[in-house]
Amino acid sequence: MIHPLHSHPLCRSEDLGFPIPDSLHAVSVCLPTWADVIGYEEKESRVIDRMKTGYPRFFLHPLIKKVCEVLAPAEGFGVLPFSDEIAAHECAALTGGAAKMVAGIPAAFFPSNAHATARAYWQHAGRILSSRAAEDWLKNQTLAPANPRLELELRTRLAGWSGAEVEKNSLHPSGMAAIYAAFQALLSRRPGKRMVMFGFPYTDTLKILQKFGPGVEFFPHGDEADLQRLAELLQKETIAGIFCEVPSNPLLHTPDLPALAELGRRFDIPVVVDDTIGSSFNVDVLPHCDFVATSLTKAISGEGDVMAGALLCCSKSPDLQSFLPTTHGIYSRDLEVLEKNSRDFPERMQICNANALELARFLSNHPAVESVWHPSLDPSPAYKALRKPQGGYGAVLSVLPRNAEKHTPEVFERLAVNHGISLGTSYTLVCPYVQLAHYHELDWARSCGIDPHLLRVAVGAEPIHELLSRFQSALG
Repeated sequence: MIHPLHSHPLCRSEDLGFPIPDSLHAVSVCLPTWADVIGYEEKESRVIDRMKTGYPRFFLHPLIKKVCEVLAPAEGFGVLPFSDEIAAHECAALTGGAAKMVAGIPAAFFPSNAHATARAYWQHAGRILSSRAAEDWLKNQTLAPANPRLELELRTRLAGWSGAEVEKNSLHPSGMAAIYAAFQALLSRRPGKRMVMFGFPYTDTLKILQKFGPGVEFFPHGDEADLQRLAELLQKETIAGIFCEVPSNPLLHTPDLPALAELGRRFDIPVVVDDTIGSSFNVDVLPHCDFVATSLTKAISGEGDVMAGALLCCSKSPDLQSFLPTTHGIYSRDLEVLEKNSRDFPERMQICNANALELARFLSNHPAVESVWHPSLDPSPAYKALRKPQGGYGAVLSVLPRNAEKHTPEVFERLAVNHGISLGTSYTLVCPYVQLAHYHELDWARSCGIDPHLLRVAVGAEPIHELLSRFQSALG
């Protein structure tokens, strides 16, 4: 369980732009200082020019950029490669462009003035060409063939952990691609009808509902009062679907999922749960929803060097799965990495759960800390009802230092753990999550009860005494 990033975390000024972990296919990158985080959001060349990689949906991987150069769009046009032809056609339709297959690569070509729209689809829908696929294609203009045996093995493993039927789970090139597939299915089932987002979610889920459909009714707190308001809405309006997270990001709040499920059944509205933070090891959401979307990039992989997602269909409705769009799964070389990484998922989760529990207790009693958010500190009946017998409270927590506007940057920069965005890894990651996810809408986030100066900590499997010592040193 010892990892090089346990003893030598990437958090120093000279680590700016280094991939986390040290891999060509890393999904995180080191942003060591508060100024670096702001510089990244402001697209300062001082920061951007140092970045060897970034989160693949937000930052075009160097290998993806090379593919774009080889595809060589005409002057005045841009291009993006995708994981499948349908995604390329959807992007082209949104941008007034055209989709083509170029030597096995599905690509969308679009006018340069539609670049922002194309990148928004790439980011939110998540059906991106993986860096490993790009690497293979650049070497010999071909992609590795599919591996149905390995795909079935992984789907069987996921079914064993979650309780979902093997035949009813599908693999996707990213966690957001799984959520987008659920969104498309619900929109196809009930065209022209709005969605509901219950609770403050990961940014791209809300963006999908806002940008690609008829609209969304957002209940940011996900509490009892919001549940009552939702019930009143459903009396007046036909809704296509309800989305929520268990627990939420970044405040780790668990909605009353059984109550949501009851509303869904009463009004014939499918419920979609993103259990990425909770994970199938800790919580059992299947009895209370119709789809479970999860990012395999995170805890299932644990290494942070592969993008993937899964969508589990657990609906009793026989017609719901028929609305799911065609999926082209996970690229075969990514599948190989994910299969290997995921073998110790249950053992890793036990260690990370225990570490996060200890760290949450330590921080909640520290005089330099204003607030800590972790399911163990607010053991609501909602989380208790979903927690599995062997499950814990998860490996993600958020912390707000006292006098946060002044002290959070100082604490962040002193904290000797890896400074990068992502979660679920076997090494600890810390980031000013709200600054990275909502930099251009901080006032809006604050109005939803999310403090822009909180730090999100994805707790790894380092020796707990070392972690506590590092946090003690950072907090002073």
